[in-house]
Amino acid sequence: MVVRRSPLRSLAGGLTGLVLTASVLGGPAASADDTTVPAYDAPTATPSVATTPDDDGDDAPLAITIDQLTPGALPRSGPLVVRGTITNVGLETWTDVSLYPMFGSGPDCTICASVMTTSAELEVAADQDAEAPVGDRMTAVQAQVAALVPGQVATYTLRIPQAALRTRFPSPSAGVYWFGVHALGASPSTPRDLVADGRARTFLPYVPRGVDGTVETAVVMPLRAPVTHATDGSLSRTAAWQQALTLDGPLGGPLAFGAASGLNPVTWLVDPAVLDAVRQLARRNLPRDVAPAPDPEDPSPSDEPSEDEESDEGAADEPGLAADHPLVSAATSWLLQAKAVLPGDTVAALPYGDPDLSAAARHLPSLYGTARAHASAELDDWGVEPLSAVTGPDGYLSAAGIETVDDGAVVLLGDQVFPTESFSDRPPSDGLIGERPVVVTATTAATGGPGPDPVTAAVALRQRILSEAAIRLVTAKDQVPEPLVVVLPETVTANDAAAFWEGLAVPWLDLTSLREMVAAAQPTEGPGTDARQIDAGALSYPKAQTKDEVSSSVLIEAGQLIRAARSFQAILGEDYDIGEELVAEALAGTSYALRGDTEASARLTRTRQWIEDQLGQVTIDAPNGVTLSGTSGGFSVSVRNALPYPVTINVAASTDQSARIGVANPVRLAANSRTSVPITADMSRTGVHNVTLRVTDPDGVAIGADDALPLRSGQVGVVIWIIIGTGAAILFLAIGIRLVRRFRRHAGQDPEQDAEQDAEALEATS
Repeated sequence: MVVRRSPLRSLAGGLTGLVLTASVLGGPAASADDTTVPAYDAPTATPSVATTPDDDGDDAPLAITIDQLTPGALPRSGPLVVRGTITNVGLETWTDVSLYPMFGSGPDCTICASVMTTSAELEVAADQDAEAPVGDRMTAVQAQVAALVPGQVATYTLRIPQAALRTRFPSPSAGVYWFGVHALGASPSTPRDLVADGRARTFLPYVPRGVDGTVETAVVMPLRAPVTHATDGSLSRTAAWQQALTLDGPLGGPLAFGAASGLNPVTWLVDPAVLDAVRQLARRNLPRDVAPAPDPEDPSPSDEPSEDEESDEGAADEPGLAADHPLVSAATSWLLQAKAVLPGDTVAALPYGDPDLSAAARHLPSLYGTARAHASAELDDWGVEPLSAVTGPDGYLSAAGIETVDDGAVVLLGDQVFPTESFSDRPPSDGLIGERPVVVTATTAATGGPGPDPVTAAVALRQRILSEAAIRLVTAKDQVPEPLVVVLPETVTANDAAAFWEGLAVPWLDLTSLREMVAAAQPTEGPGTDARQIDAGALSYPKAQTKDEVSSSVLIEAGQLIRAARSFQAILGEDYDIGEELVAEALAGTSYALRGDTEASARLTRTRQWIEDQLGQVTIDAPNGVTLSGTSGGFSVSVRNALPYPVTINVAASTDQSARIGVANPVRLAANSRTSVPITADMSRTGVHNVTLRVTDPDGVAIGADDALPLRSGQVGVVIWIIIGTGAAILFLAIGIRLVRRFRRHAGQDPEQDAEQDAEALEATS
């Protein structure tokens, strides 16, 4: 064994090295397979950092980890070897420390738990108190540590020969047993006794050789993270990104863990927005730029900084991060590794931004379609054809949320959403909701081991998966065992990842991918599918999930932002792609990962206001009023584009039903320009018509600017023509009267009689 000082827990001076020995004391003799293998590790001085113990309330002064367990199941030939670390997490020096294996089986064990044969028993065991007695120590096998000062770490190895195993398991039953490591020692305040001063526990499955069949098992690695943007489009919370991309972070850890799978199939559950966000970080996290889209035939820019970027990195006025910034380097490295690993595996793509579908079903039902249709620049560059999938936190999705999934995507649901009162002891393994294939994930299996050592360490997770698979195989009997799908937690790291994947190579576990598992299922439509239908309304969706959903204000703002982004894109045209970037920001702002984020709505509002400020640079100026000489005519309005790029807009006019306004659409304006737009008007009645003119995008959606004017028809012209007509009538009448009088005068008529007739004629016309 090797003793070394923990860089995190060093509280006092320590030893430079201690030689630890592990030996088989008194007890059964070793088998022939065991005699050629030493029972202890040779001393070494290689330092390392121990895994931090799981904080489950255990206050033992010695913390033990199980970093390797070979093999992962109870062997019936050869030894069982366990390796790990022991750390003094107390404030006293511990001496004469002995480590022993602990088994939950034995002929004389009165406290040993019975073999576990159901998933429910495993779940109960995983939650059992760390100090609860579950088995006996095997004192015939031990490892010794002379002393551990506070903060010091030592490695240990325990090698249990097959002969010793057979004393504890003379006739083992199929199922899962307890296994662990106990440490006993002494300190100035605690004399040596039989109470364990440190413990680690895990599960040890056993499947007899006579059991046929295999359990199809898919291990799913999540790549999900909150993606938030500043008002200028750059990614915010860069410190969190820096941590996430490390080997211990929620992005770096799963990527490194999955990359260690080697040739083993692995499925990646990916939010495409995360890949694009890391891509943006690798390109120095520049703010958004309204510029023409690059030519598709041009080579895509490299994620690595160019020499010019490196030479200009000191420019104070240059936007974005410096080319040699640690975050740029971390993002570049992460992206290169992802590009090397993911295209060779199954990529299950979530809708872009991983939106909260359960909340969106009530407040923004169109969100799923928008998110699914949104392309990922990074995935497209890799040439990946992903498997469409949806899932929620811990496998929860509401019935309404599932209903919005209209493209046949695979629905991943946790096994806890199938209540026993509506379903059998186990949920359907090949169910359908409509034409949506349903994959049931083992939620509790992803919680890992029983502790108190780290429950999601590689070995703890592996043993839980092996145990779940063993139980499914044994309980299936003559039937095909139900498949096992486990979405690992984002807390996994690269530590001992290789041991995780290598330990899954057991005869009764068939490691496969989610794509192959879905493809092997029966068709989603046609004969026989009715019997596979699952009533979505019978699924469990707790009130706590509803309470935690993304708020309605966030979704309302996201909808407004998406509409504004589309209008902005529409006026710019196909030469630009800024609209897609803005829609991506809106989608990321509705993510499950942002549940409980009180700033989510405000961020979307600020981005929408930025777009509205851009749209507000296109204005319209109408005259104060227009008077037409008749019921039809024309006039002009002025439209101005104050943006530094060309736009195409429409002008929409609205007025009462008795008038019809025509506009010469579309209107194309160069950057920083003004133009006159001719307007035609036709009216069916005289009077004043109030006309409102609005600037819209080419699809007819108003973008903010408007103006109004009163439009008067030709009413004044009609009056003039009436006056002129009346005057002409009087003139011609007067002429006629004079002619009549003249004719009468020539005929000898009395002048007084003529005057009376003239008066009567005038009176008749008045």
